[in-house]
Amino acid sequence: MKNWFVLVLILFFAIGVSKFLAAPSQKQARVTIVVKDVRLLNAKAARPAAVNDNVGEGTAVRTGGDSRAELTFSDQTLTRLGENTVFTFSEGAKNFDLASGAMLLTVPQSAGTARVHIGAATAAVSGFTAMVEHHKSVNKLIILEGHGTVSFKGVRDSCDIRPGQMMIWPEHPTVCPQAHYVDLNKVTKSAELITKFPRLPSWLLIAQEIANQ
Repeated sequence: MKNWFVLVLILFFAIGVSKFLAAPSQKQARVTIVVKDVRLLNAKAARPAAVNDNVGEGTAVRTGGDSRAELTFSDQTLTRLGENTVFTFSEGAKNFDLASGAMLLTVPQSAGTARVHIGAATAAVSGFTAMVEHHKSVNKLIILEGHGTVSFKGVRDSCDIRPGQMMIWPEHPTVCPQAHYVDLNKVTKSAELITKFPRLPSWLLIAQEIANQ
């Protein structure tokens, strides 16, 4: 009887350890799509990205011209990058930084609050799908589903942005930019971050917002 008890303890411990070792880190993303020139850059070197590569905090993902990539996190947060884009994340995939280019980000409600940094702006969101652009002259945020709050350096008030709305701002805004409604049906049929990738996991939520317009 005693031997059986010891055997059960050993088996339980072995299964627990194996699950712990196999569990994906919340602080890593996995590369799920690579098209053409996609590179991973850290403090030591840069190398071409490949499907199933792990991307850790502090590693930048950079795409070249006519290139794109997709990263998937263990909590099902998903990031798609367009051409000529540089992206990093930190704090266990709770902070996302678009240094330049275009990105689509979908964060499930279960993943909690995330913050997206776009130049002088920071969007705080909890469950949403959005497309973001960050360039020297102009920045853009379109909410496909969900909603968020955007704050700007040097601007006292924060700004709400809701499904189907687009917000555009210059490099250094002095007031809260006004959000305008866009035709989500046209946007989703023309945006390459949607049309040139597989169907989004949040597509049913987006379709509902399209139907509501």
